[in-house]
Amino acid sequence: MDVRILIFFVISIFANGGFACRFGWTQNGSLCYLFSHGTSTWAEASATCLALNSHLAMITSDTEQSFLIDQLDQLHQTGTSHTRYWIDGTDLEVENVWRWALTGDKLTYTAWADGEPNNAQRGNCMNLYEGGGFKMADDDCELRLHYICQENDGANIIG
Repeated sequence: MDVRILIFFVISIFANGGFACRFGWTQNGSLCYLFSHGTSTWAEASATCLALNSHLAMITSDTEQSFLIDQLDQLHQTGTSHTRYWIDGTDLEVENVWRWALTGDKLTYTAWADGEPNNAQRGNCMNLYEGGGFKMADDDCELRLHYICQENDGANIIG
């Protein structure tokens, strides 16, 4: 291995708080995100993230929401307004009681798009909706949407 590459890699790790995200993932503080290229149902997306030692994104602050909006705005500069990305929230268990599927915890932070959640099309799964400024919306869990996987501290938080 070229010494310059090794030095760059070591400097990158320490500059990022002692870890670096995997290739293709985007770092924000101690979190790494993967924005899917393909689409899946909410359950398929969740299973794919788990297979990648991660989970569907769980947004817990304005800072995190703003970061994801910025990233998605950069990915979708066409302004089609139809693009949506699954994240981990669901009210499948009790209608209008939104929880993170991974942990079962009630959401303490929400940034709903105008008019959301509206339970349109039996909307029980949460996504970030381009037409709503990539804020939170609910949709039918069987729709095939893009998704965002999240990994914490460069490591899996599950188990």
